[in-house]
Amino acid sequence: MSEENLLRILTVFDSTEESEALINALRSAGQIVRGIRAEDVEDIQAALDEQPIDLVLLRHGTPGVSANDVMEAVGHAGRDVPLVVIVEEGKEADAFDALHAGARDIVAGEHTDHFRHVVTREIGDLRERRNHRQCEKMLRETEKRARSLIDTSRDAIAYVHDGMHIYANQAYLKMFGYEDEEDIQGMPILDMVSSDDHSELKEFLRKYSSGKSSTNTLEVLGEQANGKTLKIMMEFSPASMEGEACTQIIIRDQSMSQELEKKLNVLSKQDLLTGLYNRTYFFEQFDRLISRALDGQTKGALFHVAIDNFKAIRDNVGISGADLVLADIANVLKEKLQPLGTLARLEGPVFTLMVENVDGDQAQQLANKICQLLDQHMSDVGGQTVRCTASIGIALCNETTGTAHQCLQHAEKATEAAIQGGGNRAHLHNPAIEELAEKERYMHWASLIKDALQKNSFRLLYQPIVSLHGEPGEHYEVLLRMLGSDGAEVQPTEFLPAAEKMGLMIYIDRWVIANALTILAERTNSGKHTTFFIKLSAAALLDDKLLPWISERIKSVRLPAERLVFEISEPTALNYLKQAKNTIAGLRQLHCRFALDHFGVEPKTFESLNHLDVDFLKLDGGLINNLAADSDNQDKVKNIAEQARNMGKQTIASFVEDANSLAVLWQCSIDFIQGYFLQEPDVSMSYDFSEQ
Repeated sequence: MSEENLLRILTVFDSTEESEALINALRSAGQIVRGIRAEDVEDIQAALDEQPIDLVLLRHGTPGVSANDVMEAVGHAGRDVPLVVIVEEGKEADAFDALHAGARDIVAGEHTDHFRHVVTREIGDLRERRNHRQCEKMLRETEKRARSLIDTSRDAIAYVHDGMHIYANQAYLKMFGYEDEEDIQGMPILDMVSSDDHSELKEFLRKYSSGKSSTNTLEVLGEQANGKTLKIMMEFSPASMEGEACTQIIIRDQSMSQELEKKLNVLSKQDLLTGLYNRTYFFEQFDRLISRALDGQTKGALFHVAIDNFKAIRDNVGISGADLVLADIANVLKEKLQPLGTLARLEGPVFTLMVENVDGDQAQQLANKICQLLDQHMSDVGGQTVRCTASIGIALCNETTGTAHQCLQHAEKATEAAIQGGGNRAHLHNPAIEELAEKERYMHWASLIKDALQKNSFRLLYQPIVSLHGEPGEHYEVLLRMLGSDGAEVQPTEFLPAAEKMGLMIYIDRWVIANALTILAERTNSGKHTTFFIKLSAAALLDDKLLPWISERIKSVRLPAERLVFEISEPTALNYLKQAKNTIAGLRQLHCRFALDHFGVEPKTFESLNHLDVDFLKLDGGLINNLAADSDNQDKVKNIAEQARNMGKQTIASFVEDANSLAVLWQCSIDFIQGYFLQEPDVSMSYDFSEQ
């Protein structure tokens, strides 16, 4: 369960039963709700002052509390919290004064569907407002940092509004021969350009401001304060200064070799394998399209073209042969598609195409033609014929698109749908349908999870954690799988996202803990000195009843608590720092130990240990992957191991998959290792620790 999915609702009712009924109506619809009850104005003010609240539900007619009282408390707390007033059916008119006081809506408590709709709407609006404020804050901070960087930049940079200078850095002033920024404040940008090029600059600015320019650069003759001229390249981009929209202009002196610069410019934009545009340049152009689309100046479509079964092709013709296939496909696409828009190789066997001024039907037709084009094409690799098909995802770009990253995610999801449909086809992302499909998918998984909990259709697997320095005893990490209807194991990545979304993680956590403790007790009673590492979710940190429950379970199975190491990921612990700190302290009182998983990925990662008293640091797998060939990660791992040792904490390297990485970890003085190189997760604990 993530904090962003949790709804904290303050209820002000004279009837506990009525407020609980409304809260349960939300929970039955899949919402994760924490209800906080208040009986009077003092309770309301205290709740708003002491904890985050997302919504207030007020029963009209509650003694001593009016809508005006609630809104005054909200204002006094300096919070943005919507108020919804609940009335009896047919008495909505009696509560109209609440709307004047600032309530967002009036709802009859008997109409639960309408109530759920109103709550969903208000929470959605609240999150939009919060996101907007956060974006404004980030924008101000970014502008402040950008201004500092621009002030000291060697590039000549100016900001222009309505054709007039509003800011210029020292490099810009020096280039044009001015002493102080005040000398050019309010000066037209035309004054920096030779009169012979005035008409060209005016025409460019007209097209650029209307979004009709195909480029953002202009080469003209600049004019300095003393009348001397120099060839310059002006690069324009949208910007803002102190909240006002303006244009940033970077001036580059063209006295250097133009031919060399052109070559460097081409190389910076080009994918070396295919000759198409690269990812960086493509997204620079795509960002501009999105910006203009959000302003209503244009529309378009993003095509995400993924070659089907490319791994099989690479296995068949080899890596160099697969590169030849990609280059050949790129030539085919370039010949047919480059006149239509911006074509690039995104990564691996994936291409992207950006086309302006097309609607959904036109985009679908074009994607179908691309599928047909590739299906009919045959590549030749050393006399061997290779046929390729593609799955294409389409995302439309318009005023509701959001960011370029979000649009790409939509296109990728559409590609996945095309692949699941059998490949060699195109799929257009439909936001409304996709959102409904995602909700249905979560509901489907939630049903399977609940069924598995009832029928005990989960399975525990165990992966050894082995000491590199001969520490006695057995250590295993406990891992979870769900069994499908056919008995096949379902990976956690398939069902845990739905469990988190639907508020089921706490039940899964308890199932894992209960079964792991029973098995560990049996193993301990048989004379084995075994320690289990058991993962906890974010939901466990928010469950104030979990620690007493764990205590009772440990007592009931008569297990030495020091044989238990609970673990949580570092990012989750930092997101719920107060709860993580309390959970760790509580488990320590039970004599359990604690590990911080995915350690080393956060900035200033050791600062978290000032708040989190853990015993083990499990290094993130990204630091271990290909460790033998990555000198930077070797330095990071060695540094983590050294600092951990100085703090009295032991380190565990997970995802160890080869002997070369093992040798490096030994040299770095890592304490424990875990991974497929030792043993993959298994239903039995059969690893021979005597050989460590």
